[in-house]
Amino acid sequence: MSFYVRVFSLAEDFPSLRALCDELLEEGYEFATSPGKDEAAFNEADWKEIVFQYNEDNKPIVLERNTINQEDSLFKDEQKEFLDEIKEMPYSKGQKKAVEILKNIVQIYAFELDEDFTEEGWEYLECILDFLCDATDGYVQVDEEGIYDQEGNLMLELS
Repeated sequence: MSFYVRVFSLAEDFPSLRALCDELLEEGYEFATSPGKDEAAFNEADWKEIVFQYNEDNKPIVLERNTINQEDSLFKDEQKEFLDEIKEMPYSKGQKKAVEILKNIVQIYAFELDEDFTEEGWEYLECILDFLCDATDGYVQVDEEGIYDQEGNLMLELS
């Protein structure tokens, strides 16, 4: 069984796969990717997906990037689903801020994770999340937890 962690991005700009991998390497992580650095898809400017194998004993992390401009992406469906859920919640500062964020996002980075995700995996993922949030004015959403503000504090609880 899988669960998702997402970055709701307010910026149209996005890092290249090379920049993302360089950040992980600078932080001392070892990993493999698909596509690999020698494949043409790795160097595509408008990339859509990458798989990170951070440990041979664990399932990889699958990262999918969906944008507001993609005709066939899940972007609009996910945006509407989250907006509908949050609008039904009682009013609060967190609820109001989450609605504002979701109305203005232009990209969603969705990480598919295995339910047996390890502490090592979380450390690795946090490095990617920090990088993406800084690079794209992003907010993190974790299934069964909620949406976090840019300081990493839970802004709105979602179940």
